[in-house]
Amino acid sequence: MLEIPCDITDPLGLHVQLAVLLASEAQRWRSSVTLEHAGRSVGVSQPMELMMLGIRCGEHIVVRVSGPDEATAAEAIRKIMATF
Repeated sequence: MLEIPCDITDPLGLHVQLAVLLASEAQRWRSSVTLEHAGRSVGVSQPMELMMLGIRCGEHIVVRVSGPDEATAAEAIRKIMATF
């Protein structure tokens, strides 16, 4: 399992466009991708679940990638998360 920590810097927090972008990338891989925030963990492949967390600017998240292609998937997700 690989972990990708991230502080949300977008003034709008984790908004719809970022959630859809992250979910689309997660769906491309066979690995399981989850996001943890404030003690809650959700699957990344569903943008609505991400939006329901209400993640705001300045808050910390951790994305976990686990599976057969986790190294490649984590690198692709890390690049997307650099825009957060």
